[in-house]
Amino acid sequence: MKKSIIATFFALATIGGCARFQPMTPATDYTPTGELQSVTLKNTSVHYDPAVLAPGVARSEVHARLGDPNGTETGDNGAVEDVYAFYPDGAKFVNPTIRPRNIALGVFTGGASIAVRQLRLAHTEKKLTLYYVSYGPDDRIASVRVVPPNDSGVNPSSAPASSNIE
Repeated sequence: MKKSIIATFFALATIGGCARFQPMTPATDYTPTGELQSVTLKNTSVHYDPAVLAPGVARSEVHARLGDPNGTETGDNGAVEDVYAFYPDGAKFVNPTIRPRNIALGVFTGGASIAVRQLRLAHTEKKLTLYYVSYGPDDRIASVRVVPPNDSGVNPSSAPASSNIE
C-alpha cells in the first residue's frame, strides 16, 4: 500500500512537470463566467488582434484590448516581457487555477483526476500560439516573438518554431 501511494505521487509529480501553465494560484473569480472559463480554459470575449501587437503600441493599450497577460517577466536589463497565449480560433487561453472542486476531486479519485487534468493541460498547450511581447523603456512594444502551436510532436527547444515581428 505504501509503495503504491509513493508511486502515485511520483507519477503525479512527473505528469505535473509536463504542463507549462501550471495551476499555481488560487481562484478568485467565482462568477458564472469565471467558472465556465476555468473549465474550458478559454476566454471567448477576448480575441487576438494583430494590430495591437505592433511595435510602438503602448502596454496599457495592449492590456486594455487583450486583458492581463498569461505571464510577465522582467529581464536582467529591466525590460518587461509579457506572454499572451491564444487558441487557433483567436480566443484567449485562461491560465488554470486551483479551485476547491479540483482539490475535492483529487482526494476522492485518489489523484487520478489530477493526472487527467495535467494531461489535458499538456494537450491544450500544444494548440496554443504564444506571443512574447517585449517592451522598451518607454513602455511601448519593442518586439513581438511568435511561437506557433506545436502539434507536430517536435520538441520546441530543438525546432526553429519562433519568428519575430518587428
